[in-house]
Amino acid sequence: MERITDDQVARLVGFVSARIPDSAPLQGEARRTAAALRLAAHKQIAAVIFHRNSPAEHAGETEVLAAASWNLLAALAGIWRDHPDFPADAAVETFDFDCESPLSTTIQRDS
Repeated sequence: MERITDDQVARLVGFVSARIPDSAPLQGEARRTAAALRLAAHKQIAAVIFHRNSPAEHAGETEVLAAASWNLLAALAGIWRDHPDFPADAAVETFDFDCESPLSTTIQRDS
């Protein structure tokens, strides 16, 4: 998460939030879907922001959750990859997945 800048966080959060429709004017399943997507996105955003605002001595406790939350936000943003405002340089993932063992991850660290 250290390599993700505050600007990248702000741009990705803004991009994802702007793409999710307000559920109030919607009806039925569309309303529930929009509300669920907004709730999921807000929880991921909160985990990232909580980690970034945590004191350095607690960063180890929050980093894995924040990295997973960031990856989910990047995946959500990827739904709109063809959008002209897609922040490609912000929608970078923090895990490298091994195709042979996808549940085993390596957190990318700054070199």
